[in-house]
Amino acid sequence: MKLIQPVSKRDQVVAAFKDAILRGEIRQGDAIVESRVAQQLGAGVPLVREALIELEHRGYVQKAPYKGTTVTKLERRQVEQIFRLRVELETLAIEWAKENVKPADLDHLRGLTAKMKRAAETLDLDEFYDNDLAFNLKLWEISGNPYLVQCLERLVVPLFAFYVMKNRRDRESYLASVARHEKLVEALPKLSKAKLRDLMRVSLADWKVETLDQWASDETD
Repeated sequence: MKLIQPVSKRDQVVAAFKDAILRGEIRQGDAIVESRVAQQLGAGVPLVREALIELEHRGYVQKAPYKGTTVTKLERRQVEQIFRLRVELETLAIEWAKENVKPADLDHLRGLTAKMKRAAETLDLDEFYDNDLAFNLKLWEISGNPYLVQCLERLVVPLFAFYVMKNRRDRESYLASVARHEKLVEALPKLSKAKLRDLMRVSLADWKVETLDQWASDETD
């Protein structure tokens, strides 16, 4: 049996928000009224604000001047812009990661892909995307450039949030995604920088197609 872990009130509020967003109780683009949410959850407004800061960092909500906080909503043009920039930055990240990667880093990445695979087999999508994001964060971290990590995190996390909220694929599709991640890990110490960049471009191209297909499907529903 697993030990019971203490969970802070802020984490409970974050989890409640996230669950409501993922189940569609709060829709993309919806405004979040802090006082109303605080009353619904039986929590103080300062605690709700703390939770929203965490959710903004994860990409689930966005803050805009004069508009307050809203649930993240990405338009097709924004998704395309993110991918265009992401390809350039992630190919650079994997090139630099090759220069710095250590056996312990590879073991860590393999552990994350193993968790992704187990989650894919049971269609535990929350667990799948948590580990998928952790995989990307670790790969960026190995690049050794904190500024690149910050840029990619700010750019990509909202895309992950969008994907979690909207995407429902079959089991084989998730397993295929795991296979692409595994291929990147094993290629990292072996392939040349040029070939690694090409492999990353192919992987991102596949994800872009799936994302835009999902976006188009939502628009026609």
